[in-house]
Amino acid sequence: MVRVNKTLTIDDAAAFHGHKGPFLIIGYRAGMLAVEMLKPETEFDLEVEAHIPFRTPYSCILDGLQCATKCTLGKGNIRCFDSEEFILKIRDRRNSRAVKLRLKTKSLKSFLEEPIDVAARAAERLDIKEILEILQE
Repeated sequence: MVRVNKTLTIDDAAAFHGHKGPFLIIGYRAGMLAVEMLKPETEFDLEVEAHIPFRTPYSCILDGLQCATKCTLGKGNIRCFDSEEFILKIRDRRNSRAVKLRLKTKSLKSFLEEPIDVAARAAERLDIKEILEILQE
């Protein structure tokens, strides 16, 4: 197996997804936060469990998560459950350490009320703790 040890950027995620919208950015930033906290050694260490509404624009979170965590449908280490909650659990399989995140309702409403370009800029510039609540570390 040939390993590609490259961190994908938000621009890489946007290229993969097709555009840089707020929910892609939220997923990417949530994934990067988990990567920083859990410090995986390989692309196989993490697994993601996402409880989100499985419809656009919310499901765009999944593409951001895949690019940041390198958890993919192909590797089978990302699962999505259709839910009206916005709970993301990222777990390190090596040691069972996990990060559980919830999208704050206030942030969700503001991203939906703004034009997509304004919401995307806000999702990029806001402190991550203004967007996500850390429920478990």
